Amino acid sequence: MRRPVMALAWAIVAWSLVALPTLGQSPEPISPEAIPLDEIADDLGFRHYYKSEGAPVSVNEIEALVGAHPDVYFVALAGPVAEGADQLAADLLELVGAGTVVVLSPDEVGAVSSEFDDASLSSALDVMIAQEDAYSVEFDQFAGALPGATTSPADQGGFPWLAVIIIGVVGFIGFTLWRSGRRQKAAQVSRLEDARTEIRHQMDVIADQIVKLADDPRTEMSPETVSHYRAASDAFSQAEGRLAAATTLAALEDLSDDLDRARWDLEATTAMMEGRSPPPAPVDEKPEHCFFDPTHGAGVEEAELKTSAGVRKVMVCRADAEKLRRGEAPVPRDLPMGPQRVPAPQAPRSAGGSGLDWLDVFSVIVGGMGRGVDYNWPRQSSRRSSGGLGIPFPGRSSSRSSGSSSRSSGSSGSSKSSSSGSRPKGRARRTR
Repeated sequence: MRRPVMALAWAIVAWSLVALPTLGQSPEPISPEAIPLDEIADDLGFRHYYKSEGAPVSVNEIEALVGAHPDVYFVALAGPVAEGADQLAADLLELVGAGTVVVLSPDEVGAVSSEFDDASLSSALDVMIAQEDAYSVEFDQFAGALPGATTSPADQGGFPWLAVIIIGVVGFIGFTLWRSGRRQKAAQVSRLEDARTEIRHQMDVIADQIVKLADDPRTEMSPETVSHYRAASDAFSQAEGRLAAATTLAALEDLSDDLDRARWDLEATTAMMEGRSPPPAPVDEKPEHCFFDPTHGAGVEEAELKTSAGVRKVMVCRADAEKLRRGEAPVPRDLPMGPQRVPAPQAPRSAGGSGLDWLDVFSVIVGGMGRGVDYNWPRQSSRRSSGGLGIPFPGRSSSRSSGSSSRSSGSSGSSKSSSSGSRPKGRARRTR
């Protein structure tokens, strides 16, 4: 009995030496560059709130806040913001255009408004932080303290009228939710059918390649060519049934991954038949289709994407690699995204794309090029309302004003022009 007790004691001591120094440390502030302004602004424009992962407020709570205070944009963060909550609120107001934006983090709260002045915002923040409460409570206190905010009506003996109003509001909300649910379901069905149609088209291209190779006696020139050809044929045969049975975007995404494997096997078969080296073995058994167009087949040559966020490796087909070497810009295939179409690299995997929804301005370089070929693809302006297949599609290019105004805890900052033409009337910030 003594040995297990001693072992447990030593384990506790070892854990303490590692864990205790980190207790009490504040989380690292989020740098301005790491904040997805476009994504936050897109959420605000669509649903009037943004909730970062780990923020201590539930979706139901924050949606109830939006229903009670539809004129306020709520931003709930799980960590502090290096540039200050009021500066983030100001940047977001520039993108959403007009209204009141309140940003709440673990250590501070900031608000900027085109409707209320500094004094009104400062007063509302004072009410909000009078005592530290849950995020949902503090948000509600702030919005309720703004001038003209809706408050509970005094009981003036009109209970029947109040009951009628409550019943009417509840009925209206129920009808709105029912209608919204029907629209969302219809949008999901439409997105699924769009994705299914694109996958079907890509499978038809693969089928044509399989049939063409079937008539070529060189497919049986070696055990390797036979193996690759049969692997591609088997993957396609299975894909036929899986496409018909797919009822979710996730199922189509898995199917798209398997089609990439079939493309790679077909490219390996063709290369050996033509006396060329087969394409490099896929990394982690996950081959890639051509970056610019999945119907071009497998990506066989590595290309380098240079973006403002860093460098990424992608694969391109032989034809597009040669175009890049000549300084030409390959034209990407457009894939369906609701009522609009987007370049294949930006489209989700469920629709046969590459899932690089963040990609907009970049340069592509392959071996032997002096400089890259530049691209500037505008990102979509309404990723959810347009039926974006459930992936983030930020709607605006990030253009935050750096500003040089000094800010201190508990003081109001200066207002600045918004990109949409509205000028903030008030700005305030408090520590919690």
